[in-house]
Amino acid sequence: MNMKRILIGGVIAIGTTLLLQAPMAAQRGGGAPRPPVFPTKEQFTASAEAQKHVAAAKKLAGSDLQAEFENTCSYTGPERVALKRERLGLPPMKDYTVEPTKIFDNVWFMGLASQGAFVITTSQGLILIDTLNTTEEARDILVPSMQKVGLDPAQIKYIVLTHGHPGQTDHTGGANYLQRTYHPRVMMAKEDWDATLPAQKPDRPLAQRDMDIMHGQKLTLGDETLTFTVLFGHTPGTLGIFIPVKWHGQPHVVVLHGGGLQHPNRDSLNRFESVIKDYALKMNVEGILNAHPGIYQDTLADMETIRKNPDGPNPLLYGRERAARYWKIMDECATARVIALEQAAGTR
Repeated sequence: MNMKRILIGGVIAIGTTLLLQAPMAAQRGGGAPRPPVFPTKEQFTASAEAQKHVAAAKKLAGSDLQAEFENTCSYTGPERVALKRERLGLPPMKDYTVEPTKIFDNVWFMGLASQGAFVITTSQGLILIDTLNTTEEARDILVPSMQKVGLDPAQIKYIVLTHGHPGQTDHTGGANYLQRTYHPRVMMAKEDWDATLPAQKPDRPLAQRDMDIMHGQKLTLGDETLTFTVLFGHTPGTLGIFIPVKWHGQPHVVVLHGGGLQHPNRDSLNRFESVIKDYALKMNVEGILNAHPGIYQDTLADMETIRKNPDGPNPLLYGRERAARYWKIMDECATARVIALEQAAGTR
Protein backbone atom coordinates (compact mmCIF):
# COMPACT_ATOMS: atom_id res chain seq x y z
CA MET A 1 0.00 0.00 0.00
CA ASN A 2 1.45 3.37 -0.97
CA MET A 3 1.20 5.62 2.08
CA LYS A 4 3.60 8.30 0.89
CA ARG A 5 0.81 10.66 -0.14
CA ILE A 6 -2.51 10.93 1.68
CA LEU A 7 -4.90 13.83 2.07
CA ILE A 8 -4.74 15.58 5.38
CA GLY A 9 -8.45 16.24 5.01
CA GLY A 10 -9.07 12.84 6.57
CA VAL A 11 -7.03 13.85 9.57
CA ILE A 12 -8.94 17.12 9.74
CA ALA A 13 -12.25 15.29 9.69
CA ILE A 14 -11.22 12.96 12.51
CA GLY A 15 -9.85 15.76 14.66
CA THR A 16 -12.85 18.00 14.06
CA THR A 17 -15.24 15.17 14.89
CA LEU A 18 -13.40 14.62 18.15
CA LEU A 19 -13.57 18.28 19.13
CA LEU A 20 -17.09 19.06 17.98
CA GLN A 21 -18.90 15.81 18.69
CA ALA A 22 -17.32 14.85 22.02
CA PRO A 23 -20.26 16.33 23.97
CA MET A 24 -22.71 14.31 21.84
CA ALA A 25 -20.70 11.14 22.33
CA ALA A 26 -20.65 11.73 26.06
CA GLN A 27 -24.42 12.09 26.06
CA ARG A 28 -24.81 8.80 24.17
CA GLY A 29 -22.64 7.15 26.78
CA GLY A 30 -24.71 8.56 29.60
CA GLY A 31 -22.05 10.98 30.81
CA ALA A 32 -22.05 14.73 30.97
CA PRO A 33 -21.09 16.67 27.82
CA ARG A 34 -17.41 17.47 27.62
CA PRO A 35 -16.82 21.11 28.55
CA PRO A 36 -15.01 23.34 26.05
CA VAL A 37 -11.23 23.05 25.97
CA PHE A 38 -10.69 26.71 25.09
CA PRO A 39 -12.80 29.89 25.20
CA THR A 40 -14.27 31.60 22.19
CA LYS A 41 -12.31 34.46 20.69
CA GLU A 42 -14.88 36.90 22.06
CA GLN A 43 -14.72 35.46 25.58
CA PHE A 44 -10.92 35.59 25.53
CA THR A 45 -10.57 39.16 24.30
CA ALA A 46 -13.44 40.48 26.49
CA SER A 47 -11.88 39.22 29.74
CA ALA A 48 -9.84 42.06 31.23
CA GLU A 49 -8.34 39.68 33.78
CA ALA A 50 -7.29 37.20 31.09
CA GLN A 51 -5.76 39.97 29.01
CA LYS A 52 -3.56 41.00 31.95
CA HIS A 53 -1.92 37.59 31.72
CA VAL A 54 -1.61 37.96 27.95
CA ALA A 55 0.17 41.29 28.47
CA ALA A 56 2.52 39.68 30.99
CA ALA A 57 3.32 36.94 28.48
CA LYS A 58 3.98 39.48 25.74
CA LYS A 59 6.43 41.30 28.01
CA LEU A 60 8.24 38.06 28.77
CA ALA A 61 8.50 37.30 25.05
CA GLY A 62 10.66 40.33 24.33
CA SER A 63 11.85 40.45 20.75
CA ASP A 64 13.11 36.87 20.46
CA LEU A 65 9.98 34.87 21.40
CA GLN A 66 7.30 36.83 19.53
CA ALA A 67 6.34 33.95 17.24
CA GLU A 68 6.03 31.63 20.23
CA PHE A 69 3.97 34.22 22.10
CA GLU A 70 1.55 34.71 19.20
CA ASN A 71 1.11 30.96 18.82
CA THR A 72 0.80 30.22 22.53
CA CYS A 73 -1.36 33.16 23.57
CA SER A 74 -4.18 32.84 21.05
CA TYR A 75 -7.62 31.97 22.38
CA THR A 76 -7.20 28.38 21.17
CA GLY A 77 -3.60 27.94 22.19
CA PRO A 78 -1.29 25.94 19.92
CA GLU A 79 -3.19 23.99 17.25
CA ARG A 80 -2.51 21.23 14.79
CA VAL A 81 -1.87 22.74 11.38
CA ALA A 82 -4.74 20.82 9.79
CA LEU A 83 -7.31 22.03 12.31
CA LYS A 84 -6.07 25.61 12.18
CA ARG A 85 -6.33 25.67 8.39
CA GLU A 86 -9.87 24.33 8.55
CA ARG A 87 -10.87 26.91 11.19
CA LEU A 88 -9.49 29.68 8.98
CA GLY A 89 -11.31 28.36 5.92
CA LEU A 90 -8.13 27.36 4.12
CA PRO A 91 -7.94 24.31 1.83
CA PRO A 92 -6.44 21.11 3.25
CA MET A 93 -2.78 20.42 2.61
CA LYS A 94 -1.45 17.23 1.10
CA ASP A 95 0.34 15.03 3.57
CA TYR A 96 3.63 13.30 2.79
CA THR A 97 6.31 11.14 4.34
CA VAL A 98 9.05 13.20 5.96
CA GLU A 99 12.67 12.27 5.39
CA PRO A 100 13.86 10.57 8.61
CA THR A 101 15.65 13.30 10.56
CA LYS A 102 18.20 12.96 13.33
CA ILE A 103 16.93 15.89 15.40
CA PHE A 104 19.40 15.14 18.21
CA ASP A 105 22.39 12.81 18.48
CA ASN A 106 20.12 10.22 20.10
CA VAL A 107 16.64 11.08 18.73
CA TRP A 108 15.10 10.62 15.28
CA PHE A 109 11.83 12.00 13.92
CA MET A 110 10.00 9.70 11.49
CA GLY A 111 6.57 9.69 9.92
CA LEU A 112 4.29 12.11 8.14
CA ALA A 113 4.14 15.88 7.90
CA SER A 114 0.90 15.70 9.88
CA GLN A 115 1.83 13.02 12.39
CA GLY A 116 5.14 11.62 13.51
CA ALA A 117 6.97 9.37 15.92
CA PHE A 118 10.27 9.67 17.76
CA VAL A 119 12.92 6.97 18.02
CA ILE A 120 15.34 7.29 20.93
CA THR A 121 18.58 5.34 20.63
CA THR A 122 20.19 3.94 23.77
CA SER A 123 23.06 1.63 24.62
CA GLN A 124 20.60 -1.25 25.09
CA GLY A 125 18.06 -0.77 22.33
CA LEU A 126 15.41 1.64 21.09
CA ILE A 127 12.50 3.51 22.66
CA LEU A 128 9.70 4.46 20.26
CA ILE A 129 7.36 7.31 21.17
CA ASP A 130 4.03 7.07 19.31
CA THR A 131 3.23 4.82 16.36
CA LEU A 132 1.39 6.85 13.66
CA ASN A 133 -2.27 6.32 12.74
CA THR A 134 -2.65 2.73 11.56
CA THR A 135 -1.05 -0.68 11.09
CA GLU A 136 -0.38 0.25 7.46
CA GLU A 137 1.45 3.45 8.40
CA ALA A 138 3.56 1.65 11.00
CA ARG A 139 4.39 -1.13 8.52
CA ASP A 140 4.83 0.95 5.36
CA ILE A 141 6.23 4.23 6.69
CA LEU A 142 7.68 3.88 10.16
CA VAL A 143 9.48 0.55 9.78
CA PRO A 144 11.04 1.40 6.37
CA SER A 145 12.10 4.81 7.69
CA MET A 146 13.91 3.15 10.57
CA GLN A 147 15.58 0.64 8.28
CA LYS A 148 16.61 3.41 5.88
CA VAL A 149 18.81 5.00 8.55
CA GLY A 150 20.16 1.72 9.92
CA LEU A 151 17.83 1.26 12.90
CA ASP A 152 16.49 -2.25 13.49
CA PRO A 153 12.79 -2.31 14.50
CA ALA A 154 13.47 -5.58 16.32
CA GLN A 155 15.54 -3.52 18.77
CA ILE A 156 12.49 -1.53 19.95
CA LYS A 157 12.36 -2.45 23.63
CA TYR A 158 9.63 -0.01 24.67
CA ILE A 159 6.80 1.80 22.91
CA VAL A 160 5.57 4.88 24.79
CA LEU A 161 2.18 6.24 23.70
CA THR A 162 1.85 9.93 24.54
CA HIS A 163 -1.94 9.66 24.81
CA GLY A 164 -4.98 8.03 23.29
CA HIS A 165 -8.42 9.18 22.17
CA PRO A 166 -11.42 6.87 22.39
CA GLY A 167 -12.25 5.84 18.83
CA GLN A 168 -9.30 7.71 17.31
CA THR A 169 -5.83 6.27 16.74
CA ASP A 170 -3.52 9.05 15.54
CA HIS A 171 -0.88 8.18 18.17
CA THR A 172 -1.76 4.59 18.99
CA GLY A 173 -2.78 3.07 15.65
CA GLY A 174 0.48 1.32 14.78
CA ALA A 175 1.16 -0.11 18.23
CA ASN A 176 -0.80 -3.33 17.75
CA TYR A 177 1.21 -4.28 14.65
CA LEU A 178 4.54 -3.37 16.24
CA GLN A 179 3.69 -5.22 19.46
CA ARG A 180 2.74 -8.38 17.55
CA THR A 181 5.71 -8.19 15.18
CA TYR A 182 8.60 -7.11 17.41
CA HIS A 183 7.32 -7.82 20.96
CA PRO A 184 8.32 -4.59 22.75
CA ARG A 185 6.73 -3.51 26.03
CA VAL A 186 3.94 -0.98 25.42
CA MET A 187 3.35 1.88 27.85
CA MET A 188 0.60 4.49 28.20
CA ALA A 189 -0.93 6.39 31.09
CA LYS A 190 -3.42 4.32 33.04
CA GLU A 191 -6.18 6.85 32.43
CA ASP A 192 -5.85 6.59 28.65
CA TRP A 193 -5.67 2.78 28.62
CA ASP A 194 -8.92 2.89 30.59
CA ALA A 195 -10.53 5.32 28.14
CA THR A 196 -9.38 3.90 24.80
CA LEU A 197 -9.57 0.12 25.10
CA PRO A 198 -13.37 -0.09 25.49
CA ALA A 199 -13.80 2.18 22.45
CA GLN A 200 -11.43 0.44 20.03
CA LYS A 201 -12.73 -0.42 16.58
CA PRO A 202 -12.38 -3.84 14.91
CA ASP A 203 -10.60 -2.33 11.90
CA ARG A 204 -8.13 -0.46 14.13
CA PRO A 205 -7.29 -2.74 17.07
CA LEU A 206 -5.19 -1.24 19.83
CA ALA A 207 -2.17 -2.83 21.42
CA GLN A 208 -2.72 -5.27 24.24
CA ARG A 209 -2.59 -3.44 27.56
CA ASP A 210 0.88 -3.87 29.01
CA MET A 211 2.39 -1.19 31.29
CA ASP A 212 0.61 1.70 33.01
CA ILE A 213 2.48 5.01 33.33
CA MET A 214 1.98 7.03 36.50
CA HIS A 215 2.84 10.66 37.21
CA GLY A 216 6.50 11.01 38.20
CA GLN A 217 7.50 7.54 36.95
CA LYS A 218 10.83 6.98 35.20
CA LEU A 219 11.92 4.57 32.47
CA THR A 220 15.57 3.61 32.13
CA LEU A 221 16.97 1.73 29.16
CA GLY A 222 20.75 1.54 28.94
CA ASP A 223 22.20 5.04 29.19
CA GLU A 224 18.85 6.84 28.83
CA THR A 225 16.27 7.69 31.51
CA LEU A 226 12.92 9.25 30.61
CA THR A 227 10.80 11.02 33.22
CA PHE A 228 7.02 10.90 32.81
CA THR A 229 4.45 13.42 33.99
CA VAL A 230 0.71 13.23 33.42
CA LEU A 231 -0.55 16.53 32.00
CA PHE A 232 -4.26 15.80 31.87
CA GLY A 233 -6.41 18.18 29.86
CA HIS A 234 -6.19 17.15 26.23
CA THR A 235 -6.96 13.62 27.45
CA PRO A 236 -7.08 12.26 31.01
CA GLY A 237 -3.65 10.68 30.59
CA THR A 238 -1.73 12.96 28.23
CA LEU A 239 1.98 12.66 28.97
CA GLY A 240 4.72 15.21 29.38
CA ILE A 241 7.94 13.27 28.75
CA PHE A 242 11.29 14.71 29.81
CA ILE A 243 14.01 13.39 27.53
CA PRO A 244 17.77 13.80 28.00
CA VAL A 245 19.25 14.45 24.55
CA LYS A 246 22.64 15.33 23.11
CA TRP A 247 23.55 17.69 20.30
CA HIS A 248 27.11 17.49 18.99
CA GLY A 249 27.93 15.54 22.14
CA GLN A 250 26.63 18.23 24.54
CA PRO A 251 23.83 17.23 26.95
CA HIS A 252 20.45 18.97 26.99
CA VAL A 253 16.92 18.13 28.15
CA VAL A 254 13.73 18.56 26.11
CA VAL A 255 10.09 17.87 26.93
CA LEU A 256 7.56 16.21 24.69
CA HIS A 257 4.14 17.62 25.65
CA GLY A 258 1.64 15.34 23.98
CA GLY A 259 -1.40 17.56 24.41
CA GLY A 260 -0.71 20.88 22.71
CA LEU A 261 -0.96 22.90 25.95
CA GLN A 262 -4.64 22.10 26.41
CA HIS A 263 -5.24 22.77 30.10
CA PRO A 264 -8.90 23.78 30.16
CA ASN A 265 -9.68 23.85 33.88
CA ARG A 266 -8.10 24.82 37.17
CA ASP A 267 -6.99 21.31 38.15
CA SER A 268 -5.33 20.76 34.78
CA LEU A 269 -3.68 24.18 34.94
CA ASN A 270 -2.39 23.52 38.47
CA ARG A 271 -0.79 20.27 37.29
CA PHE A 272 0.81 22.06 34.34
CA GLU A 273 2.20 24.79 36.61
CA SER A 274 3.60 22.22 39.03
CA VAL A 275 5.32 20.39 36.17
CA ILE A 276 6.86 23.65 34.94
CA LYS A 277 8.11 24.44 38.45
CA ASP A 278 9.19 20.98 39.61
CA TYR A 279 10.43 19.52 36.34
CA ALA A 280 10.96 21.93 33.42
CA LEU A 281 12.71 24.70 35.34
CA LYS A 282 14.62 22.43 37.72
CA MET A 283 15.83 20.23 34.85
CA ASN A 284 16.78 23.24 32.70
CA VAL A 285 14.62 22.03 29.83
CA GLU A 286 15.61 23.75 26.57
CA GLY A 287 13.10 22.55 23.98
CA ILE A 288 9.54 21.30 23.45
CA LEU A 289 8.39 18.63 21.02
CA ASN A 290 5.08 17.21 19.78
CA ALA A 291 4.23 14.34 17.47
CA HIS A 292 2.19 16.74 15.30
CA PRO A 293 4.75 18.95 13.51
CA GLY A 294 3.94 22.62 13.64
CA ILE A 295 2.12 22.83 16.96
CA TYR A 296 4.88 24.63 18.88
CA GLN A 297 7.19 25.83 16.11
CA ASP A 298 7.75 25.40 12.38
CA THR A 299 9.00 21.90 12.96
CA LEU A 300 9.21 20.85 9.32
CA ALA A 301 11.36 23.89 8.46
CA ASP A 302 13.51 23.28 11.54
CA MET A 303 14.11 19.68 10.51
CA GLU A 304 15.02 20.80 7.00
CA THR A 305 17.56 23.18 8.56
CA ILE A 306 19.05 20.29 10.54
CA ARG A 307 19.23 18.04 7.47
CA LYS A 308 20.95 20.74 5.42
CA ASN A 309 23.38 21.75 8.14
CA PRO A 310 23.77 18.92 10.67
CA ASP A 311 26.91 20.53 12.08
CA GLY A 312 25.17 23.83 12.82
CA PRO A 313 23.09 25.04 15.78
CA ASN A 314 19.91 23.15 16.54
CA PRO A 315 16.79 25.32 16.01
CA LEU A 316 14.79 23.06 18.36
CA LEU A 317 16.93 24.17 21.33
CA TYR A 318 16.11 27.54 22.86
CA GLY A 319 18.89 27.76 25.43
CA ARG A 320 18.18 27.79 29.16
CA GLU A 321 17.32 31.46 29.70
CA ARG A 322 15.14 31.75 26.62
CA ALA A 323 13.41 28.44 27.35
CA ALA A 324 12.69 29.47 30.95
CA ARG A 325 10.87 32.54 29.62
CA TYR A 326 8.99 30.35 27.16
CA TRP A 327 7.67 28.08 29.95
CA LYS A 328 6.48 31.16 31.84
CA ILE A 329 4.79 32.46 28.67
CA MET A 330 2.99 29.12 28.36
CA ASP A 331 1.84 29.40 31.97
CA GLU A 332 0.53 32.96 31.55
CA CYS A 333 -1.32 32.08 28.35
CA ALA A 334 -2.85 28.88 29.74
CA THR A 335 -3.95 30.84 32.81
CA ALA A 336 -5.59 33.46 30.60
CA ARG A 337 -7.63 30.80 28.77
CA VAL A 338 -8.75 29.17 32.03
CA ILE A 339 -9.84 32.53 33.46
CA ALA A 340 -11.86 33.29 30.32
CA LEU A 341 -13.50 29.86 30.50
CA GLU A 342 -14.30 30.28 34.20
CA GLN A 343 -15.81 33.70 33.63
CA ALA A 344 -17.90 32.42 30.70
CA ALA A 345 -19.18 29.55 32.86
CA GLY A 346 -19.94 31.88 35.78
CA THR A 347 -17.60 30.03 38.13
CA ARG A 348 -15.20 32.92 38.69
